[in-house]
Amino acid sequence: MIKEPIITKTVITGYTHDGDGVGRVNGQVVFIPGALLGEEVLAAVTGGKKGVLKGRLLEVISPHPDRSEPVCGCYASCGGCKLQHVTYAEQLKIKENLVRDALLRIGGLKDIQVHPVLGMEQPWEYRNKGHFQVGLCEGRIVLGFYAEESHQINPYPCRHLFGAGITKLSAFLEELLNRHPVKVYGWDGCGLCWIMLRESRANGEILVTFISKGEFSAEKEAIAREICHKFAGVVGVCINYKEKDSGPIMGRNTKIIVGRDWLEDRLGPFSYKISAQSFFQINNPQAEVLYDLAVRYAGLSGKETVIDAYCGIGSISLFLAQAAKKVIGIEIIPEAVADARENAKRNGITNARFILGEAEKTMPDLVKQGLQADVVVVDPPRAGCGRTLLESILAVRPKRVVYVSCNPATLARDMRILADGGYSVSEVQLVDMFPQTAHVETVTLMSRVEK
Repeated sequence: MIKEPIITKTVITGYTHDGDGVGRVNGQVVFIPGALLGEEVLAAVTGGKKGVLKGRLLEVISPHPDRSEPVCGCYASCGGCKLQHVTYAEQLKIKENLVRDALLRIGGLKDIQVHPVLGMEQPWEYRNKGHFQVGLCEGRIVLGFYAEESHQINPYPCRHLFGAGITKLSAFLEELLNRHPVKVYGWDGCGLCWIMLRESRANGEILVTFISKGEFSAEKEAIAREICHKFAGVVGVCINYKEKDSGPIMGRNTKIIVGRDWLEDRLGPFSYKISAQSFFQINNPQAEVLYDLAVRYAGLSGKETVIDAYCGIGSISLFLAQAAKKVIGIEIIPEAVADARENAKRNGITNARFILGEAEKTMPDLVKQGLQADVVVVDPPRAGCGRTLLESILAVRPKRVVYVSCNPATLARDMRILADGGYSVSEVQLVDMFPQTAHVETVTLMSRVEK
């Protein structure tokens, strides 16, 4: 542990998985947020753990040619948009190299065809959902995001990522909560933790969900009514009860305060019902690109049975059902399965069915029952696929596996397992779902090696 910061120069030789610059000080690796590849920088090395030091950027001595001025005034104190200091074209190159590095370093996968990232024409105001942390700042309730690597709320969060509806509503909510008796989550483990705002890009509907540990206000009904009165686009205000201090942001129990607990949105030709707890991609235009790509990689002719693991509300399933004989979706969240069934019905899709269950357990059960699938599509959370699910895929031996991932590290790990089980990597396509951040969505086609 370093007692006093060490001021030193270093040259940046690479990036971490979340876009920090990587240099060396006295032979030790140091991570420096805001530093770019090839730059010589002056940094204050403040400490570290597990043999890796952490640095704070003080001065860029020799700047990268694509370094740019951040758009957001709170960029330096917010841990959200970590790549605002570089041009968008260079952001895409950084993401491509991060995926290539993970495939080689973690998966040991060489000579893979990785296509350049499919970016956005307008890489701002793309998010249709935001989780705003609720906290106190100088005695006032504020909505914001955690500052980087802390639980301190930045009360002036970047709102350049959201549309006008969420931006205006979040500002109003901050003012509204300060006019009512509201308990903010604190040391006693009770109170309002987050507010989730979700906006339909199809019709402007907005769903407001308070996420609280216990009750947060005796006046929550009055608060909800005032929100709906002020914003005609708000179709529902709900409260979600968080059971644990750690773990997922949302708990299992959501109740309606006013209106309804779902909104409607569209992707391509499909209309989707999206409940408060259901997953839906946060970037509508890029989600369409992603799902069209998944269907193309599936190579469907109308005769195939397709498994869609981690299917959520059936977002990809409906796209697949247009070209497949049958689609079987598997999802663990009951509300999402209910939405998926409703979404199939409202769009006239009759060749898709949805099973409630954990993909890692349900898939092996289906295999034991004699399931035969031509294509398996997986879109897991950041933790990737469970080992039993991968083993079930290998047991089914579909012709193709289409892997949609938001985490290059777990993607590379799982691809290695499938490759060892008899699959070759055909193509890897990156889709920039999260501009201004180091995150990227990846669609990978793996094909069965015929012996």
